[in-house]
Amino acid sequence: MRKIAMVALSLAAGFLVTTPAVAAPAPLTLTSTAYKNNGNIPDKYSCAFDHKAGNDISPPLAWTGGDVPAQSYALVFIDTANGGKHWAAWDIPATATGLPEGLKKGYDVVEPDLKGAHQRAMGNASVNEQFFGPCPRSKHKYEFTLYALKVKNLPGINKNSKVADVEAAAKKAASGQAKLVGFSTAKP
Repeated sequence: MRKIAMVALSLAAGFLVTTPAVAAPAPLTLTSTAYKNNGNIPDKYSCAFDHKAGNDISPPLAWTGGDVPAQSYALVFIDTANGGKHWAAWDIPATATGLPEGLKKGYDVVEPDLKGAHQRAMGNASVNEQFFGPCPRSKHKYEFTLYALKVKNLPGINKNSKVADVEAAAKKAASGQAKLVGFSTAKP
């Protein structure tokens, strides 16, 4: 009986050894050349650069889609310390692999590789169509969240939508997400 058990274990072990390994799916990633994940966001991308809140220079962002299917992408930038929804970009084409530094002001993103993309920020009309960077005056944690979306265009989102609306719609339509975390103590 013992011999039979040992043969059975040997056969089972042989099957385990010869079974090919399945590779884990490649994740969605989000990075910036301006700062590392969990690093400090340079003042260049905050209110400290021009000494007023809003109309800040957006940092360069890059992503890899990995094995996460996407019809388009959305990005949301929030202050996790107070829940402030600073900025969002959506309807970013699925072929895009990043955003350049310094997106221009305007609801419609004018970069050639980002045709059809839109942006919206918190604040009044003079600052709500351009990146709205950190301005916490004390140390706050900020997150860029990249959403890979199952839709080409976010439903129900338009020029009058708030950043929170974009975030909620992106969460509902997401097939995956990645985060880039940074810290800031910027003051105007």
